Amino acid sequence: MKSMNYINKIQPQLESAFKSQNPEFFDIVFEIEGKKLYADKLILSINSSTFKSMLSDRWISKNDVVKIETYKFDDFKELLTFIYSGECNLTDENIFTILDMSEFYQIEDLKELCAKYLSKMELTRELLYERVCGEVDSAPGFEPERSANIFQLIEISNKYSMIKTKRPIQRYIFQNFKIIFKSDKFLNTEKFVVTEIIALGQTFAIKYEEMFQAAFEWSENQAIKKQDGLSDETFHMNDAIKVEMQYFLPYIRFNQMEISFFTEYVVKRGFIFNSDEMNDISESVQSNVKVKITNKNGQSIYGLLPKENNAVSVIKSLQDQGFISFYCVYWKTNCEKPSTPSPLKKRIGAKCYLIYFLNGNICVKDAVYITNDHYLLAEMNSETDFCITDNCKIEIV
Repeated sequence: MKSMNYINKIQPQLESAFKSQNPEFFDIVFEIEGKKLYADKLILSINSSTFKSMLSDRWISKNDVVKIETYKFDDFKELLTFIYSGECNLTDENIFTILDMSEFYQIEDLKELCAKYLSKMELTRELLYERVCGEVDSAPGFEPERSANIFQLIEISNKYSMIKTKRPIQRYIFQNFKIIFKSDKFLNTEKFVVTEIIALGQTFAIKYEEMFQAAFEWSENQAIKKQDGLSDETFHMNDAIKVEMQYFLPYIRFNQMEISFFTEYVVKRGFIFNSDEMNDISESVQSNVKVKITNKNGQSIYGLLPKENNAVSVIKSLQDQGFISFYCVYWKTNCEKPSTPSPLKKRIGAKCYLIYFLNGNICVKDAVYITNDHYLLAEMNSETDFCITDNCKIEIV
């Protein structure tokens, strides 16, 4: 039998003893930044395999002072406080250090607490400006000392396999992609971080044009840094950029790019492809046409359709304005819905999709209400606000 009354009395007493820092109660003394912290070899060893090894008789003799030089006094005290009480004062300023200590000293419960804190950390555009762009004045009214470095968060979540922090980080990157990839910190961050950011386009509705530009500018910056560090006259800038770009190209769907961007930006950087690759990509881009939908307020959305898709000829023949229904506008076409799955996949954050509806009508529908029963024809985007109204006009432009 167990006495819960006894167990419940022991924990507060251990916590109280640690807070007292009375040297008579302890058999281990740490020295950090010239200050001392007292603790028990037994308590630390049963909670941390690292402490168990560190404090064994092989490494330390009785009455030896254990010097800690890799962490600050306040942070190390928080670590020991957690071991004795189960509580830790986590802040935006100490979270990464505490997480690093929880990993180094193998304290899984503290690591889990850090992961929970990071998953709830508020990521805002203002914080991004201060930490990523360094433009404190561009975002007045926020607290710089609470800022979160998005690149550091990615590195930390990967390093410590913190799955809970992934989705809020990914969503934040999606919402601020243009700001992120234009920053100096993005251009100088690690390749695996850039790869993870570019790969988000498979899940989130990031424009493939922006993905390609971000990947190229990062690759170009890496090549420039390599050139600056070499005196080799045989160094070829284009070859160096091409090598870096190979990591990102699998994530980019060129057939979903605007022809104008492809011509003005990608073609001018065609050295990253061989001739066959360039011909295939060019053919895929030029095989698309643009479909435009305009509501009664003059607001428009655009998408890309393959020229050979039956929907193109059907749209060209339409004369009627669209009929408004439940979160959608549809045109009576009674097309036969393809029996094969759509090659287009719904992405998080997309606004609208042009689809074949259940009855074969062509319809533009809010992405929130897209289901597996719908056959996706095109992801629709706009540079300005767009709302679904009656009397919408659809056309190929």
